[in-house]
Amino acid sequence: MIMKFFYPYSIIFVYAFLLSLSVSQASETEQVSPEVLAQQLQEKYNSLTSLVFTFDQVTRTGSRKRVGQGEAEFYRYRPPREEGSDKDSLPVQSVMRWNYTLPDAQIIISDGETLSIYTEKDKQLIRTPAKELESDITYAFFAGTRNLLDDFTPLPPSDEYTFSTGSELRALLLVPRVPHNQIQDVQVWFDDHYLIRHLLIRDHFDSVTELNFPTIKADSLTPGDRKQLERIITFPLPPDTEIISH
Repeated sequence: MIMKFFYPYSIIFVYAFLLSLSVSQASETEQVSPEVLAQQLQEKYNSLTSLVFTFDQVTRTGSRKRVGQGEAEFYRYRPPREEGSDKDSLPVQSVMRWNYTLPDAQIIISDGETLSIYTEKDKQLIRTPAKELESDITYAFFAGTRNLLDDFTPLPPSDEYTFSTGSELRALLLVPRVPHNQIQDVQVWFDDHYLIRHLLIRDHFDSVTELNFPTIKADSLTPGDRKQLERIITFPLPPDTEIISH
C-alpha cells in the first residue's frame, strides 16, 4: 500500500471520496449488521467531493516505533467536457496530497496518472504510475474506485484492538476476501456522520500502523474548481532535486 513509502513506509491511501448521497442513520438501539455498516461507509465516501484532514500516524514493529504527522487533502472532479460528449458520462477523477511534517518533511501527490513522492532531506522526487494505487484495496476504497464489500469481509470489531476517545464511535473489522500480500486485517472507527476517525492496519508480520484523524472537513473545497485542483497537485520543485522515475 502507499504506506511503503513512509519512514520506511509513506502513507496510506486513506480517505478519498466524493459526490452527494445521504447516508441512512440507524437509531442507537437498532442493531446494524457489519455488512450494512460497511455499505453505509462506502456510500458516504462515494458521496464526498473533497476531504481535508490532519493525521497522526504510528507504526509499531516489535519494539520499534515510527511516528508521522501532517495534513492531507482528497479532491474529486469531472474532467472538462469534450464537444459532443455527455458530461455526466465522464468518469470522476480523484487526486490526493499528503503533507508530512514528521518524521521528515515529505509530500505525496497523486494526480490520477502519476504518484509523486518528494522527500526534502534527500532532495529527491520519486515518480511512479498512479495505476499502482489501484491494486491497493485500501486506497481504492477511499478513492471510491472499488467497492468495500467486493474486497473485504466486514466483521464485528475485534476486542484485540482498542481505541479510546471522548466521543462514542462505531467500529468494524475488515478482512480481505482474497489473501492480500500486505494486509492481514483492518479495523476502522467512525462517527455518527460515517467519517472514519481512526484506522488500524495489521500486516502479515504483525506490524501495526494506526492513523488518527483529529480534524476532518468534508466537502469544504469548491467542486469543479480548477485552481483548487492545481494547488493540490503542484508544488515548486527545488532546482537541485534528483528525479527518479519508475
